[in-house]
Amino acid sequence: MALTEVPAALTPAAEPVPVGDRGPDVYDVLVLDGGSRQSLAVVRSLGRAGLRVAVAECFAECDPSLPVLAFRSRYAARTVVFPSFAADLDAFAAGVVEFVRNHPTRVVLPASDGAIAALLPRRRQLAALGSVLALSPDTALTVANDKDRTLEVADRLGIEYPKTARLDRVEDVGSWLTELELPIVLKPTMSWARRSDHRLQAVEVIDEAEAVAAVQRFVGAGAGVLAQQWVGGRREGVTLFVVDGAVRASFAHVEHRTTPALGGASVVRESIPMPSDLYEPSVRLVTALGLEGYSEVEFRRDGDGRPLLMEINARVAGPIETAVRAGVDFPLMVWRRAVGLPVAPVGEYETGVRMRWLRGDMRWLRDNHRRTGRPDSVSRPRAAWTFVAEFFRSGHYDCFDRHDRGPGRVELRTTVVSIRQRRRVGRPTSSDLSPKGVAYVNG
Repeated sequence: MALTEVPAALTPAAEPVPVGDRGPDVYDVLVLDGGSRQSLAVVRSLGRAGLRVAVAECFAECDPSLPVLAFRSRYAARTVVFPSFAADLDAFAAGVVEFVRNHPTRVVLPASDGAIAALLPRRRQLAALGSVLALSPDTALTVANDKDRTLEVADRLGIEYPKTARLDRVEDVGSWLTELELPIVLKPTMSWARRSDHRLQAVEVIDEAEAVAAVQRFVGAGAGVLAQQWVGGRREGVTLFVVDGAVRASFAHVEHRTTPALGGASVVRESIPMPSDLYEPSVRLVTALGLEGYSEVEFRRDGDGRPLLMEINARVAGPIETAVRAGVDFPLMVWRRAVGLPVAPVGEYETGVRMRWLRGDMRWLRDNHRRTGRPDSVSRPRAAWTFVAEFFRSGHYDCFDRHDRGPGRVELRTTVVSIRQRRRVGRPTSSDLSPKGVAYVNG
C-alpha cells in the first residue's frame, strides 16, 4: 500500500483531545443512527479519542428485530432508542432535545437524511441547551440536500453532470422519453420527503411503464424527480473537510460495488490516490455551496473517462471507516470543529485500503442474479467469481475490529439470519424489508 499526498495540506502533530469535567450523565457526543456502519465508525473513532459517547437509534432504517451495531460497541457509554423519524419527524426530534436537556451533551451527530431533516428545525433549541448540531449551516444544507439545486450550482461552475431533465408530473414522462435515451436513471430531488416514511433512492428504468411507476412513487412522497442519462463507468468519490472555506483534509475512494447496484449503500470500496480531475471541481462545488466540515462528492465516469457529478452528501457517509483506516480521522475532525477546537490539516493517507461489507456483498450477488441484463449488472458466472475472489482481495471487513468485537458478533448474527431466511431465491427477508416493505440499507 502507498501513501498519497493531499493538495495543499500538512500532516498534523499528535494532540490529546481536551475534555471538561464530566459527571456520569454528561456526554461529549450523541451519535444518532446507531444501526448504520458509518455511525459505528464514528463511535469507535471518538471513543478511542477518549470521548464519552452516547449512541441512539430509532429503527427507521434498520431492522428492530436485530441488535443495533453501535449499541454493542465497547465505546458506547449509553444507548437510547428514540421514536422513529419514519413515523413522526417531530416526535423523533423532541426525543433528541429531551435527551440533551436531561443529559448535557456537547455535540449531536446525525448520520442519516431523515435524522437531519428532523433536527434542522431544532438547531437553535439544541444550542440553547449547550449542544451543537454537527452539520453545515442551514442555508448550505438546504441546497446540498436538494439534487436539483445542487446541479444548478454545478452548471454555473461549469462542472459536468449527466444529461438531466426535471419532472414534476407523471404526465411529463412521455415528453422527456423523447429527449433521453433509455436506460434512464430517476432520482428524487431529496432523499427524505415529508410525505415519505422511508429514504428515497434512485432507480434505473428501461421502459415507459417502469418510468411512470417510479415517478408516481417519488411525486406521491412529495419529492421532485430528476431524469438522467445512465452512465455506466467507474464510481469515484472525494471526501473533504472544510473549515472557514479552507480544505483541511481530503480523501478519495473508488466504489467497486454498491447495493442497490445503481448506487446505494457501499459494499466494496478502496482508497485511491487523489484524482486531480475530481479534487478541483469538488472543492469548487463545496465552497460555492458554503458547506463546512465533512462532505462527500460523488462522481461517475462516462465511456470517455470524463467524471460526471452524481451527488453530494453533506453528512458522514459509507466510506468514512475506509478513510479512518487510511489515516484520515474525519469523525474526530467533525467533533473538534463542532466544539470550537482547532482542526489540524492532514497531508497524506494510505492508498489501497480495501474494505468489504460482506452481508451487503451477499445482497449484491442475490440482486444481480435477479436482474441480469439490466444496467449495472453482470453475468451470473462473473458475479459469482467476483464475490468469491473478494475473499482474497479485501484486507478489512466492515463492523469487524479485534479491539471492539461486539459489533462484529452482531453483524455475524445478522448475516446468519439473512442466509437462513433466504431459502427461496427472490423472496424478501426480515433483514431486507421493514413491515411496510421498506428496504433496510443499514449504512
